Amino acid sequence: MASVENKNMEQLILDRIQKVQERVPGSIGDILQYKLVRCDDENKTYYLRCSTQEWMRNPFGILHGGLCATILDHAMGIIAYCVRPGKGQVPTINLQVSYHRPLIPGEDALVAVKVISVTRSLITLSAVASLPSAPEKACMTATATFFYKPEVG
Repeated sequence: MASVENKNMEQLILDRIQKVQERVPGSIGDILQYKLVRCDDENKTYYLRCSTQEWMRNPFGILHGGLCATILDHAMGIIAYCVRPGKGQVPTINLQVSYHRPLIPGEDALVAVKVISVTRSLITLSAVASLPSAPEKACMTATATFFYKPEVG
């Protein structure tokens, strides 16, 4: 797996989370307060934790489906950025989410992101979100494809 900088994956992820918090305060990436839990470089799987808040609930009292998708998309986006083949952007071009159990507003969510493939122009990832109280039970699963757009100049 290639990386943009000559750093280990753990440091790349930590740097990316910090840059989002510093450069875009108040954004959804900042509000979700992602933290790196663990790196499994051998299996290309990276574990993140994020915070949810009460205002994120839907009328049924569970985390809004769009915000659930955002949690997965953003977590995978952090990893896509870290494994991109060079400097540039990695926008999401396809996101498929399946909902299995609700996430609870005010509770953290755990997200395991697995790198499926990295090519010259596409990065494919999968993710599973769960609650810390039951990490073995998937609340949501997703796959996504990110387009690598190299920096020009």
